[in-house]
Amino acid sequence: MRLRRWLLPLLWVLLAACSGTQQSPSLAPTLELIHATETDTPTPAPPTATLEPRTQPQDLFTTPTAPALPESTSESWIDVDPIAAELVGIAQRVVAQDLDLSTRRVRLVEIAPYVWTDSSLGCPAPGQSYTPIESRGYRILVSAGEEDYLFHTDFDRLLPCDPDNERLPVEATPEATAESTPELTEEITLEATEDDE
Repeated sequence: MRLRRWLLPLLWVLLAACSGTQQSPSLAPTLELIHATETDTPTPAPPTATLEPRTQPQDLFTTPTAPALPESTSESWIDVDPIAAELVGIAQRVVAQDLDLSTRRVRLVEIAPYVWTDSSLGCPAPGQSYTPIESRGYRILVSAGEEDYLFHTDFDRLLPCDPDNERLPVEATPEATAESTPELTEEITLEATEDDE
């Protein structure tokens, strides 16, 4: 047993001593290297014409402009405003779920942008009071079969609206003011007399 303890370290020492006396072979290249050849200095090439104008520094940091807003068709609002498209999709899914229909069977009838004047979004419930606040949103009308479904939205909410409770804000725009459109003056007068009764 004692012999085994001394034999193993002795073998290690002998192996280490033998390996230190050997010299490693020198490395020789297997291929002859290609020597560099002299070259002439290249002549400068004339500048080439650019077909596209170069970007100017002021063009790099322009702010994107909003696309022109559509004036008439509902489909054009969906094409221009992705928020409007998403709100229409939500309204269609709500109606489809309530009626147990496919969303494809609920079609868009009309969408129009509005600035709502209070938190009811133009659809106040009787006997409720609402905080006066301006909110941008849409009036969305969808239909399934022969029935129409009305929704008022801002960018956070989609409210089903009973057409009897609907109160659209009156907006005076430069294109249609009471002075430029006599029909609008008559309409406002008729609404005022109906509200007084």
